[in-house]
Amino acid sequence: MNYYILTGASRGIGEALTRKLIEPGNTVFAVSRSMNEDLVELASGLNVPLFYFEHDLSFREEAELFINEVFSHIQLSDSDRIALVNNAGMLEPVAPLKTIDLALAEKHLNLNFLAPLVLSSVFLSKTASFNNSKVILNISSGASFIPYSGWSIYCSSKAGLDMLTKVAGLEQVAEKYPTKIFALAPGIIETTMQETIRKTNENMFPERDSFIKLFEDGKLAKPDDVARIILKTLFSNSILTGSVVTIDQLKEIGI
Repeated sequence: MNYYILTGASRGIGEALTRKLIEPGNTVFAVSRSMNEDLVELASGLNVPLFYFEHDLSFREEAELFINEVFSHIQLSDSDRIALVNNAGMLEPVAPLKTIDLALAEKHLNLNFLAPLVLSSVFLSKTASFNNSKVILNISSGASFIPYSGWSIYCSSKAGLDMLTKVAGLEQVAEKYPTKIFALAPGIIETTMQETIRKTNENMFPERDSFIKLFEDGKLAKPDDVARIILKTLFSNSILTGSVVTIDQLKEIGI
């Protein structure tokens, strides 16, 4: 039995990953603020166990509740592999730091940084004695290393997630049964986040037109294509624990 835990499963990369993982031999745990009924129907039709949770992970208590509920359904003694994919995230608030909505900034940091920290902490604790394949993948962004005016919160949350990945990876090397943990910047993908970017006031985000041009030129990746690469990557021996990689780097090594 393979166990997969995915956040932000209702749309975008999260939906594409969940859809591809709904196949015999897998048990999938998905979470988002609202349920994706199509995924539930797909899993039911294929008789694949899908546990779908509706939680707002920007609240620490809900993040803890979710991950502990997940592990109440998991029998590690019957498992061949287990993976956690921290995909849920948000872009807002987009604005110069001097005018930032501080309440929304707090919600953003809770979802983009604190939630993966909480889920990863519990995952590592619950699987510490598990001696089969186990992986944590954090979905990062090119914004973690490229600064954009108006994206102070988004760039910072993703940079923090990258460093969390590196430190946790360093710690895992010393464990008897280490978990592989890595972060992936998946590139620019046609998702609702990109739609939000294209609708942003240029005064709030001066780089808006460059993203509009990428869309008009057909240069945005498809969620299904990125999901396929991610799933080939999850348990690949080519990725070292603590790594932060880009989708282009994965393509270069033939993944």
